[in-house]
Amino acid sequence: MFTETKSAYEIEIENWQEKMDSDLRAPDSWLSLVGFEPLKTGDNTIGSDLECDAHLPAGVPSHIGVITVRDNVVTMLPSNADLKIDGASVAAGQVYTLNNHDDKDDRLPLVNIGSVTFFVIERDGEFFVRVRDANNPVRLNFKGRKWYPVDPAYHVKATFTPHASKQPISVENSQGSVSILQNVGYAEFELLGEKRRLEAFEASGNKVWFIFRDATSGKTTYGAGRFLYASIQSDGLIDLDFNKAYHPPCAFTEFAMCPYPPRENILPIPISVGEQFNR
Repeated sequence: MFTETKSAYEIEIENWQEKMDSDLRAPDSWLSLVGFEPLKTGDNTIGSDLECDAHLPAGVPSHIGVITVRDNVVTMLPSNADLKIDGASVAAGQVYTLNNHDDKDDRLPLVNIGSVTFFVIERDGEFFVRVRDANNPVRLNFKGRKWYPVDPAYHVKATFTPHASKQPISVENSQGSVSILQNVGYAEFELLGEKRRLEAFEASGNKVWFIFRDATSGKTTYGAGRFLYASIQSDGLIDLDFNKAYHPPCAFTEFAMCPYPPRENILPIPISVGEQFNR
């Protein structure tokens, strides 16, 4: 019986895909999102009561505190002793800072009660309560990501031309508002015998971020487009691998705020690698 031997590259991509799938199944993943509540300037009540300004799932007490937005700082005065913030029980009468405008999402204080966790994010000057429930049926019943077969032809080297300074680009997002992306340059590359170009956006470290649509969008892949991160190498080239293109969070939950690609990043060709619909 003939058994096909996979290349080291195929194994690398498949391992990456497995991690992407595992991360999406985690209790604190995008699949656990159950709410995305805007906060107004001033005081906002929070709890499961429908009269609260920020709503939490049923099973949470009707009123657990007041969140205040003032001068780009968000604080909370808890009214329920069962709350924990970053794993520690809250103290009666103490005000806690939940967001200081410039805080990064991965360093924000987490407020927990039972299976529900929430935190306050800032997007383009506005604040929102992002709510997770580890017992969300969407997460528990997730079928898994689905991927096209790995194809090395879609792994290319691109030249990167940085801008002298970041250029803000306004794009629509999945919440029906506008997101501001920081355009740091553009990548030029040859794919399937044709020269292509994509605008690149700011990411951490030595990476850049791409949002793109192609001829598969809305057919075999998510209609709004896919995300792709790529590393800038020491020679200034970008290691651009479309086998690592994946669906944004808004493909899995209505509670994410995902930017859509600018018109410059709409490719007329099918990119038949990376993530596809799992139907």
